[in-house]
Amino acid sequence: MGELYVPEVDDYVIWERETWMGPISDEGWIYFKAPIFERKKGFGIVSRYITIETGIRPKPKCQLECTSNGRKNTNPHKNIHTLLLCYENNWSELKYIKKRESKIIQHWSQYDDRAGFN
Repeated sequence: MGELYVPEVDDYVIWERETWMGPISDEGWIYFKAPIFERKKGFGIVSRYITIETGIRPKPKCQLECTSNGRKNTNPHKNIHTLLLCYENNWSELKYIKKRESKIIQHWSQYDDRAGFN
């Protein structure tokens, strides 16, 4: 058997699993990966997890422009992200598809693809 896949931020994955309703499949970009937590005396074990971004949509205009207590909303986030939690004991059910390419052009040969000229 090959090495176990260890998910990383900016990987695109498919998570297929069995549930009481039957098989379910979700896919998306890994948005966050929790660090390894140090075990502390008197506390329970903290499970590692990732979040998979399964959807994104713009925030309603009123949420972007509303004021609170006379102060303008300064939240820099313009979108609502739908995230799915996947604990480390389920990582074996993930299928790696691809890695997101950086938006930053690091070599002239990448320009046409990233700028949409291909």
